[in-house]
Amino acid sequence: MRAALYPGDDLDILMRGEHELSRLVFQISTGFMVAALLALALSLYLSDYYTEEQRRLAAAGDVEAAMDASQRATRLAPFDADPLEARSLLLQQQGRYGDAADALRQAIEREPHNYMPYLLLGNLQLSRDNLDAAIRNYRSVLELNPNSSIARTGLAKALVRKGDLEAARREYEWLLEKRQITYEGLYDLGRIYVRTGEPQKGYQAIKRARRMASRGIPELEEPLKSQREELVASMELALADALVVQRRYSAARRVISQSSSEQAPALLQLLISDPEGYRESVVNSEIY
Repeated sequence: MRAALYPGDDLDILMRGEHELSRLVFQISTGFMVAALLALALSLYLSDYYTEEQRRLAAAGDVEAAMDASQRATRLAPFDADPLEARSLLLQQQGRYGDAADALRQAIEREPHNYMPYLLLGNLQLSRDNLDAAIRNYRSVLELNPNSSIARTGLAKALVRKGDLEAARREYEWLLEKRQITYEGLYDLGRIYVRTGEPQKGYQAIKRARRMASRGIPELEEPLKSQREELVASMELALADALVVQRRYSAARRVISQSSSEQAPALLQLLISDPEGYRESVVNSEIY
């Protein structure tokens, strides 16, 4: 005859059964989680692979295959901004700037706390003279990464083009204080000083920018060498402008006389015939 159960036996049996069931459910869930993680890892690996393939094919000139690789990379990593950033660059190389900007906006939607898509979009907008939008995106970068010297430089350039010299000055002075300013930024800052009541300070900044830009010119290859030489010649004329604003006309004449710029003869004639008119034209001129 079957032995009678103690009053708690049936409860113990139920508890053991529930425990076994919960362990089984946990094991199944863990298995699904591991499988999902493996699938995600594989997807990210393949996305990286196709992103690199896109770059390789684009460098080789196979645009159609590069676009196909870009689409694959984008689909395989639906939460990753990198494939869209690479796609944007490919579209820019094809002159499809609107599509390139859209790709970066999608990248921002995927990773709103990643400052890089904002930076790339700001750079693209600055290159297309979409200044207000560029300023907004550079400021978004600086909210996420206040130490981004690239974003601050881009912001300062956009502000200069808009004619907001005081705001641009603040950004460039931050870069100068942090020793992260480029010679082009220092050149802009010097010209801003000249136009905002500090021509002597501007003269010193432009002089330093010219010295920085002149370094290594002989080692440069064309067309970079010619471009740098033209920039240095422009800086020399900017030094003359700074002297003119200080009414140091004799010193300005010497600088212009020694300049190799095509503009030098006309500027020298203006300085001789109408020095005050020259001075007014500098103070009221825009910075390009």
